[in-house]
Amino acid sequence: MSQIDEVVSVLVVGENYKFKNQPERLKYIGKNWSGNGYWHQFEKAGEQGVWCELLDSDLRLIEKAH
Repeated sequence: MSQIDEVVSVLVVGENYKFKNQPERLKYIGKNWSGNGYWHQFEKAGEQGVWCELLDSDLRLIEKAH
C-alpha cells in the first residue's frame, strides 16, 4: 500500500462508509446543495437525517465499510 491515502472516488448512494479508524457506519445519501455549496451527505447507519457533510477535499478521511 502506498503512503498516499486512498480517496473514495466513486461514492454509491445507499452504500456504507466510515471515517478511517472509527467504528460508526455511515450511509451515503448523495451530493446535495446545503446552504453554501455542494456537500456529500451521510446518515448514521440506522438513523434518519443528515448526520455529517463532507466536501470533495474531505473524502480522503473516509473509506468503504466492510
